[in-house]
Amino acid sequence: MLKLKTALVAFGAAIVLAATAGYGPAAQAGDWPTGDQCKEVAKDGDTIIKGWCAAISRKAGNCLACHQAMVNPWPEGFPVGGNIAPPLVAMAARFPNRDDLRAQIWDATAANPTTSMPPFGRHKLISEEDIDNIVDWLLSI
Repeated sequence: MLKLKTALVAFGAAIVLAATAGYGPAAQAGDWPTGDQCKEVAKDGDTIIKGWCAAISRKAGNCLACHQAMVNPWPEGFPVGGNIAPPLVAMAARFPNRDDLRAQIWDATAANPTTSMPPFGRHKLISEEDIDNIVDWLLSI
């Protein structure tokens, strides 16, 4: 039992360190666009930027309504995310299998019937492309 507790503490510390140090491709992407900037940037942007833009859009994922995202640098003047869902941090460590993360966004009720997360894909709330882009963005943070 002590080994398990020690491993969990070490894992938690690694998550915090990775989130605050800004490791990963997303941290190298430069400034994150705000909603208005996304309209222009996302047209030609890579899938990570398109995923960020879908995640912050009220007409798409609106992930930050419930989740806090650990991205670096945070857009100046941009509101912080919500606090009713788990923070979006160390997503590649939490979801080493891309398909598992995609399934979570597609229909979180499959894994947890009492979740408050909407089944974005099953209810066609966002497009398949937006789901794939959000997965790319999440795996970069």
